[in-house]
Amino acid sequence: MKKFFKAFPEKYPKLWEFIKFIFTAFSTTILYYIIFWIGQATLVEPLKDVQVHSKILTFLGYDSNLGLAIAYLSASFLSYVASYIMNRKVTFKSNSNVLVSTLLFALMVVVTTAFTSWFGTFATNWCAARGGFWASGFMSSIVIPTIAMLIPFVWTYPFQKFVIYRNKKEPEEEQAEEQAEEQAE
Repeated sequence: MKKFFKAFPEKYPKLWEFIKFIFTAFSTTILYYIIFWIGQATLVEPLKDVQVHSKILTFLGYDSNLGLAIAYLSASFLSYVASYIMNRKVTFKSNSNVLVSTLLFALMVVVTTAFTSWFGTFATNWCAARGGFWASGFMSSIVIPTIAMLIPFVWTYPFQKFVIYRNKKEPEEEQAEEQAEEQAE
């Protein structure tokens, strides 16, 4: 069994990379929930009377009180930072330009956050209109946010793999490609 676990990454490198991506997503989702729940437990009650007036936070659905907004924003920010670092260093082992990959990652985060916020509001309202179990706290605090995080998985993996963390070619690779092109001519 030990041999299998040592040989697996070498035998199936693309599958191993995808497994690491899933592990990173799972880990950073847990990190998000821990930070968010700590923020809710410590900030929401003391700051419940402090209203937040921001079009962005209204769109995100976190304008009801400052404590909730801080809990959400800090949990999101810290989990995305962890995701960026883990995927860059561990999952994709990227040597791409740090500034460019950071900016592309930030763009992806903005699009993903906009989608998950819209979807979360839409799904919560849809469930609330049905009442009963659908309108439960379990649905609105666990199920809907989890689904909202899983849907973007469809575009985040390929975008990170092929755009954000696309490795620069090593000089030996470029030289080998040039020689192959010359021989083909």
